[in-house]
Amino acid sequence: MELTMFERLLQFPTFQGLTTTELSDVMSHVRLDFVSYHTGDEIVMQGDSCRNLIYIINGEVTAEYRDPEGRFAMWEKLPNLKLVEPYNMFGMYQKYSRTYSFTTDGSTLTIDRKAVLERLMTSNIVRINFLNIVCNRYQQTQRLLSVQPDSTIREKIVRFLLTHSSVSKGSKSIQIKMLTLADIIHETRLNVSRTLNTMQEEGLIELQRGGFSVAEIQDLYRR
Repeated sequence: MELTMFERLLQFPTFQGLTTTELSDVMSHVRLDFVSYHTGDEIVMQGDSCRNLIYIINGEVTAEYRDPEGRFAMWEKLPNLKLVEPYNMFGMYQKYSRTYSFTTDGSTLTIDRKAVLERLMTSNIVRINFLNIVCNRYQQTQRLLSVQPDSTIREKIVRFLLTHSSVSKGSKSIQIKMLTLADIIHETRLNVSRTLNTMQEEGLIELQRGGFSVAEIQDLYRR
C-alpha cells in the first residue's frame, strides 16, 4: 500500500519519534515545495548556499565533489540519501560541499531555513533529531579520518579516498592524473602506479582512462 505524505515524512531523520498528530501540528504553517526531476537533473551544486532542508522523496542520487584547485573530481552513489547536507544549513560555512544529481527519475520536498527555525524547531523532538544528525555527521567524519594509519602507499591512497568521501561505504569513481595523486600523497608516480595496478589485480579497483573506480570502498581497508 502506498504511503501517505505524512507517513513518508515520519520516516525522515528530522521527524522520527513524532506522532502523525504532532507532525501535523508542526507542519500546519510550513510551506512544502515539491519538485520532480529526471535522470541527470541536478538538485543543488557545490558552493550553492544551503538555505533549505531538501528531502529526497524518491529516486537515487549521486554526489560529485570537485577539488577547489581543479586537481581531481570524485563521484559517489548515494542510493539511500534522505536529506541533502542538513548540517550545512548552520555554522560558519553555509554552502553545499558537493553537487547532487539524480541517477534515476525522482522528486524532492523542500522546506526553507526560515520555516525550519520558526516552525520546525519549536518541537523538542525535531531539535533533538537535528542534534543527532549533526553529532552523527561529526562522528562519521572522525571515523573517515581514523580508519587506519597511512604508513604504506596503499593506505595513503585509501586515506585520500576516505578524506574526500561523504560516506565510508559504497562505490566511488575518481578522475585524477597519476602524477597529481602522487603529489597529493607525497609519493612517486611510479610507486603509485605500481600500487594501483596491484590493487586492480586483486579486484579492489578498476583503472580507467584518467582515473579509477572502486566498487566498495570498505573492501580497501578491511584487508
